[in-house]
Amino acid sequence: MIIVLEGFDQAGKGTQSKLLAKALKTRKLKCKIFSFPDYSTPIGKEIKYYLSGKRKFPPQVIHCLLAANRWEKSKEIEDALSKDYVLIMNRYYQSNLVYGITNGLELEWLSNLDAGLPKEDLVIVLDVKPKESFDRKKIQRDKFEKNKEFAQKIVHTYRTLAKELGWEIVNASQTKLQVHKNVMEVALRYLK
Repeated sequence: MIIVLEGFDQAGKGTQSKLLAKALKTRKLKCKIFSFPDYSTPIGKEIKYYLSGKRKFPPQVIHCLLAANRWEKSKEIEDALSKDYVLIMNRYYQSNLVYGITNGLELEWLSNLDAGLPKEDLVIVLDVKPKESFDRKKIQRDKFEKNKEFAQKIVHTYRTLAKELGWEIVNASQTKLQVHKNVMEVALRYLK
């Protein structure tokens, strides 16, 4: 099973991925967390350069690189699935859809970049207001995270696609433990 945790910067994706994995392990389920972009790979390093402003690419190129970064990990993902792991994705291809649409690209074109990758069973969007995201993160932000107007569009696109594509939404403006409780409630409905 693949569970994807999505949302804007500082929504709590990393924290909630770890809490979810820990909770599922106490239920005797094998779990593995994947985080995207994965900056440890050759393509991941290019993405990091782009996000830090050291590289310039047209939107199509960066979204192709983001998809290629997932393809770099596809064998590892498939191997874990074949061994009955529950995979928790701290972002997956859904973020490429959201950011790509916000960058003016077509949903179908973006979807085709990831056609053939293992599909998710559940997407949970951790919904955080842009102002709260900015309040939570005081350190350096990447090029997508600095623009408050862009941030508002990203949050709106997450909400819109969640309705259209059947993604679950959890209010990430609550305490860490309340968000975890809500994430678990959603995940357990799908695990039964």
